[in-house]
Amino acid sequence: ISMETNRRTFLKTLGSLTALSIVPRHVLGRGYIAPSDQLTKGIIGTGGMGRSHLQYAGTRLVAICDVDKNHLELGKKLVSGNIATYHDFRDLILDKNVDIVHVATPPHWHGIMSVEAAKAGKDIWCEKPMTRTIGEGKRVMEAVKQYGSMFRLNTWFRFTDNFYGLGTPVRPLKKLVQSGMLGWPLKVVISKHTGFDWKFYWVGKENLAPESIPKELDYNMWLGPAPYKPYNAHRVHQTFRGYWDYDGGGLGDMGQHYIDPVQYFLGKDHTSPIKIEVDAPQQHPDAIGTWRSITYTYDDGCQIVLWGGDYGDPNT
Repeated sequence: ISMETNRRTFLKTLGSLTALSIVPRHVLGRGYIAPSDQLTKGIIGTGGMGRSHLQYAGTRLVAICDVDKNHLELGKKLVSGNIATYHDFRDLILDKNVDIVHVATPPHWHGIMSVEAAKAGKDIWCEKPMTRTIGEGKRVMEAVKQYGSMFRLNTWFRFTDNFYGLGTPVRPLKKLVQSGMLGWPLKVVISKHTGFDWKFYWVGKENLAPESIPKELDYNMWLGPAPYKPYNAHRVHQTFRGYWDYDGGGLGDMGQHYIDPVQYFLGKDHTSPIKIEVDAPQQHPDAIGTWRSITYTYDDGCQIVLWGGDYGDPNT
């Protein structure tokens, strides 16, 4: 065992017995973050996405919340140490031990939870999509500014160098585009050879038959601000994205991963398209269907086209 390893072990032991918070982080080894330097976090929603962030480095998880008892129990088992568990998100937001509220619920709750967290003086880490509607998103930004909260929207491209395999060239591409060497305005077509398979993952089902509500799920709390619809398993958890009341289908959920980087290198972060054209079949008022293409046109003539292939499922 090296002397450096022995020293690090000794300092960790010393810190745990006396005052770990005053030991400089650099002597505890690369990557170590002393508890006093860590922000504390509470996660609302411990389903698929929330569960994946339970061990996020750089913050200390102190609380989790879910309206499904099974999700809550599983989340607790995946975390080492004692943490607070809540059924009602308002209790987590009011927890004085929580610095950051991580909103990992279905999008129909994002706006309300983010605003309430800001009002309580918390910083917010919200999963994409930011909100279900543009109006809700504007209200969140108003609250963040009013109450002085920090707000982070968790879209991968903004916080990593890897954009679906393209990696670091995306940011230099912005410099190339802004130099004018490619001309202006630009039309950027985003496509895959067989279309975007994810657009079929979260297609809703029409006229679902009512089913018994599982005893572990508080369905009324899950619905929250959404209109009441009789429970059906396809409306909740992983497949909720196929229904207008809760999300925007595959396009609303995954589309931003492709559109956001293009908006970034076109310099469109602080503007919006003046026209949006959609090639899609007539949509059901409840269940979200599929689409072929989306075209965004900006006031300077630039266009972003998301080409999704055929309407139908390529696997059928």
